[in-house]
Amino acid sequence: MGGGDLVSGEQPAGQERHVAVIGGGITGLSAAHALLGGDRAGGRRLRVTVIEADRRLGGKVRTEEIAGESVDVGAESLMVRGPAVRALCQELELDGELVAPTRTTTCLWTRGRTRELPAGVLGGMPQGVWPLLRSGIVSPAGLGRAALDLVLPASVSDGDRSVAEVMGARFGREAVEQLVDPLLGTIYATGCDSLSARAILPHVDLAAREHRSLLRGLRAAGKPGGAGGPQTASKPPAAAAKGPAPPSFLTLPGGLERIVARLRHSLAGEDLRCGVHAGPLLRSVDGRYRLHVSHAEPLQLDGVVIATPAPQAAAVLGAICPHAARRLRAIGYSSTVVVTLRFRGDALARPPAFVGLLVPRSERRLLGALTVLSAKWEHLAANGELWLRASVSRDAVASALQLEDGELVRRIIAELREAIGLKGAPLDAHVTRWRACLPVYAPGHQERIDAVEQALCDLPGVAVAGAAYRGVGVPQCIEQGRQAAKRVLHSLVTPSSHLMQPTTKGGTR
Repeated sequence: MGGGDLVSGEQPAGQERHVAVIGGGITGLSAAHALLGGDRAGGRRLRVTVIEADRRLGGKVRTEEIAGESVDVGAESLMVRGPAVRALCQELELDGELVAPTRTTTCLWTRGRTRELPAGVLGGMPQGVWPLLRSGIVSPAGLGRAALDLVLPASVSDGDRSVAEVMGARFGREAVEQLVDPLLGTIYATGCDSLSARAILPHVDLAAREHRSLLRGLRAAGKPGGAGGPQTASKPPAAAAKGPAPPSFLTLPGGLERIVARLRHSLAGEDLRCGVHAGPLLRSVDGRYRLHVSHAEPLQLDGVVIATPAPQAAAVLGAICPHAARRLRAIGYSSTVVVTLRFRGDALARPPAFVGLLVPRSERRLLGALTVLSAKWEHLAANGELWLRASVSRDAVASALQLEDGELVRRIIAELREAIGLKGAPLDAHVTRWRACLPVYAPGHQERIDAVEQALCDLPGVAVAGAAYRGVGVPQCIEQGRQAAKRVLHSLVTPSSHLMQPTTKGGTR
């Protein structure tokens, strides 16, 4: 059923429905675009109001102009696993411009040198013990401990455990600290001892529950039809498919904020309010919703998509659904700091052998990760300059947030000189501080989100979406925004008698 059919329902011909999208990041804008796409398909009237507390749209998708070059200082690439990103880019006429990285080699900087990650490690499955031993990332003793996974008794698997607990019980502390933690810490800006295995690595969690040996469970999951794996019998893994696998990461020359610009253009004529705060959501006597906003009269609404960070979503839902709000307040957030550097092309004695560099926490460095942007993306290598993106170690973020830009850049460059032989002074340096930017998927996260969504079943036309729920990446946020729009559109066919009778369940009124 198309979006137009959903909107038609039982509403009288020509009656306008009003939906608010709270949050103008990539999730909210994707939701607003999908709402209007469904509306236009059926020729019905739907009015959308986007409310964003910041002065700009786009949220964590931000592109800055540095020395005439457009460089992403927030989300830097798109991990493409589902159809949402390509579908949206097709609708925005950007799909033909998506590009893949030229290289994807990743190294660790540990014990005084850079060491290449063996094939398969990024996917969670090292392809053989010898390459891992030769790399020196894990000591012979650490590898021996990891091998005990094959003979140790099954681990206790009650409840949702942290990634460190699940993998550490099988492979040992060193393997977790040297391999797992640097990889996940770069993505989630927190340690794997604070991350839910069920929410972050569901295939690992399932394999650990269903198999005595985690390694054998992961191997079984990777086979066609293997239980718990991402593939099924009808869809073999990419390695077994004919032809090269499609790229996992994509970006747009000119920056990912081009998606935001196109989304904003698609919303031309709609009510876009930046610098405006949403207050409590309430139920009106006629069964519709009333949303308080700053500097304006309350909005009378037929539907609401809440696409804000969890604390703001809790504030919106506090009066109408306190159970969901209480769960949302329990979600913590971490911060990160990104330093973008531009150097002359000869700042390195030889081209880097990698595009990504990870630094384990045990090294106690300010540097947590490095991306050689000009080695990863062809469009940034065109003028022969060296572009680097450095992320501060999560253990050093609190102090880095307080440092002056000049001092922070000086310290990062000093460590880069030691790590990769960088020389000379930067031509440009840009510091971006992202405070409380990434939700922490702590153990119990999935159950917490299930409870939030269950509580919202009592509020037809109200949906939540965004990084706090089911994936922090831009593609997951796009998908969540589009799905939230579908749920709201679907609610508009609910018989008016249902909408006109406010429920008292879940704290609504």
